[in-house]
Amino acid sequence: MMQPFFLASSSRLVSVAATLVLLGGCAPGAWNDQPDFDAFMDTIETACPQRINGIEISTLENNSASFLDINSRLYYGKIDAAQFRQYIHGFYDSSAETNQAIDCIISHVPKQGRTAPGLLPGSGYEGKPPAAP
Repeated sequence: MMQPFFLASSSRLVSVAATLVLLGGCAPGAWNDQPDFDAFMDTIETACPQRINGIEISTLENNSASFLDINSRLYYGKIDAAQFRQYIHGFYDSSAETNQAIDCIISHVPKQGRTAPGLLPGSGYEGKPPAAP
């Protein structure tokens, strides 16, 4: 009788561990509230009504964690415009419509520097790995 409980508990533990690993690879601002990044996403949703791979930007924004992640990386300067374009082409497509959407998104990235937030509020992680002990 104890075996099924153990299996359920261990699968839950694996699920939590996998989630933590995935969060560790995410861009700054992708999972915590960042008013400046949120405003950027709102801007591109209305200013760039084009589609990426036939999917409206607003749909991607609301349903694709990878789309939020790559936009966060672009917004906070973790990747440049060429890397952003390469990612979108590799993950979605490289049609003329997609390229127009990419151009629109890139054109709305603020020119001044932006400070990337910590991955998790209060974590102290500011875009650099923690110092070795």
